[in-house]
Amino acid sequence: MKVKYLTNCLFSIFLVSACTSVRNPSSSDISYNPDRFLILTADDFGASKNINEGIELAANENVITAISALTNFSESLPDLKRIAENHPHIGIGVHLNITTGRPVLGAEQIPSLVNNAGDFHTIDEILSKTKTISLDELRKELRAQITELTKYNIKLDHLSDQYGILSLYSPFFEVMTELAKEFNAPVRAPISASTKHPNIFKGTRVNKFRRQIVSRFAFSHPFKALRLLKYTRIHEMEKKAKKLNDLGVPHPDLLIVSFWGDPTTDNFLHIMEHLPKGISEIILHIGTQTRQVDYPSGLDVDYFKHREYELATITNEYLRTHMNHLNIKTIGYSEIVKNRHE
Repeated sequence: MKVKYLTNCLFSIFLVSACTSVRNPSSSDISYNPDRFLILTADDFGASKNINEGIELAANENVITAISALTNFSESLPDLKRIAENHPHIGIGVHLNITTGRPVLGAEQIPSLVNNAGDFHTIDEILSKTKTISLDELRKELRAQITELTKYNIKLDHLSDQYGILSLYSPFFEVMTELAKEFNAPVRAPISASTKHPNIFKGTRVNKFRRQIVSRFAFSHPFKALRLLKYTRIHEMEKKAKKLNDLGVPHPDLLIVSFWGDPTTDNFLHIMEHLPKGISEIILHIGTQTRQVDYPSGLDVDYFKHREYELATITNEYLRTHMNHLNIKTIGYSEIVKNRHE
């Protein structure tokens, strides 16, 4: 009975910390300064045919400025190279990944990162295994994923991470930061707009998705969840951003995740009209109606229909015109690096 009570209490605390901010600003906190810049990044290239098709369509429509690729799906890299050659203004980054599909390295080289089948642990599984994952093995696999991109002579534009697990857990974040320095690459912002401005970017499906993951984890592993609790707080995210600044690793100011799960025109307009001053990155999860028989472990196939909706929304000509009207300048990661050096 006591264990059940502890679990329920922990679950409530963990949800509040993971999905809210210590600040509770009003709409007036958001500045409508004309100096607003936006990176539009399509995540997950490589994971499946429908995702790859959707990203290429978005590139052809000139509505994205960056692509984050899962390079452990190396069979897709020739297509990625073709897209990079056809659209040199689109930056190609590595979506560092330890939760979807199989690793680049053999399972025998990184046993702590894989299950008995040789697949990465899924996002549900890995939360309970953070302490048992070898940081040396993690570093080797992530370095191999970056190197995989350069094998195809694709210039590395940036680093991001699948499901945000590397940004969340500080020991993993340290490894990602080391690699960013090693490869001289900018990284995705560790602070989300919905965390910093919860009254503006609120009620998102991504928070519901995270709550589902958190609830399963907290009920199954209450004491392990307690140890991870501190990493969900905003001051921990701000510490990570400060570390990037101290090390001279370029990054956007904020990450916009609130389009995920609500890919409507109204929501996109709301995001654009409330975009804060500075450099923000909006992550896109797009795809077509194409389906295949099998999918890699860890891929969220339940979101496929929403990927089609996201693609339809972002290719809406009216929205692009409205962004120009709002004086939002679309940029890539390369502009962040360039501005830092000027």
